[in-house]
Amino acid sequence: MTMLYRQRLLLALAELAEGELDEAKARLLVMLLSVHAQRERRQAPYEFVVWGKHWRSFVLEHDLQTLRLRRYLTPPPRVALAAAATGTSFLSRLRPDDRRLLAQVWEESQGFAADQRSALRLLGRELAASSLPKEVSRGAEEAVCLFTLGYEGLSLDAYLSLLLSHGVRLLVDVRRNPFSHKFGFARRRLAQALYEVGIAYLHLPALGVPSELRRELVTEESYRALFVHYATDLLPQARASIERLAALIAEQRRVALTCFEADPGHCHRAVLAAYLQQQGYIEAPIVHLMCNAVSHPARQNLSSHDQRQQILPALDDC
Repeated sequence: MTMLYRQRLLLALAELAEGELDEAKARLLVMLLSVHAQRERRQAPYEFVVWGKHWRSFVLEHDLQTLRLRRYLTPPPRVALAAAATGTSFLSRLRPDDRRLLAQVWEESQGFAADQRSALRLLGRELAASSLPKEVSRGAEEAVCLFTLGYEGLSLDAYLSLLLSHGVRLLVDVRRNPFSHKFGFARRRLAQALYEVGIAYLHLPALGVPSELRRELVTEESYRALFVHYATDLLPQARASIERLAALIAEQRRVALTCFEADPGHCHRAVLAAYLQQQGYIEAPIVHLMCNAVSHPARQNLSSHDQRQQILPALDDC
């Protein structure tokens, strides 16, 4: 089984610590790594979800569990190389810049040894300040808004951070079959992670696209034909789910539709959002959240024919 590079970093940390690493210290080191990577404008090996006074990396926890199950690491509470892995130098398998960064982080962490809890709080605040910007003010958090978001290209932690930064209260999964081999995005695990950060989850399979209709999507014309069929034939048959969704948007006020594709122009969630406006189910603005953390508000607002054509040309044929 292939080992991910970020998992190799964890094993290199355990090797560097020579058995003197526990869960709290491991978390501290990974947070330090992430902070330094952000300072150097590099991709952090792990991202952290920050909400209220809490910060957590679901992906880090999953990787530690995976490495233990594969017997690279000893059981908790220690984070140490298991006997089967002690003959391998994971440090030597890292890129030179990462070996340098790891050594720097290890040295810096020694100054936090006496008060790891305060150090974690300090790093958590720095991560919160340097992560996704808070997009909504207190007043705006109460404004009704419909978001859409695809998880393509996002870790679970980055995905949750994006939802939290926009004050989303309810995530509506509009995949027909909510399964994914990517960690965190199968229905049960996604719902649990959302619950833990204070976001509700609902799956509405009737608003998804049947898998047999998605197999031949290779050209812009094939997407256009699918979206016409979805808006004119499938959505009218899903009236009960649409009415339920519209009621939830009015009630919860900050709702996000989710599917896989990063580009809303290649996903039925954008068609669904526009359909809700066009048919008078909602008047709320629509904002597409993108995997680069840039939001694109109301490009598909149906009050403007030109704007509608940018995202949903298929609806002009309905």
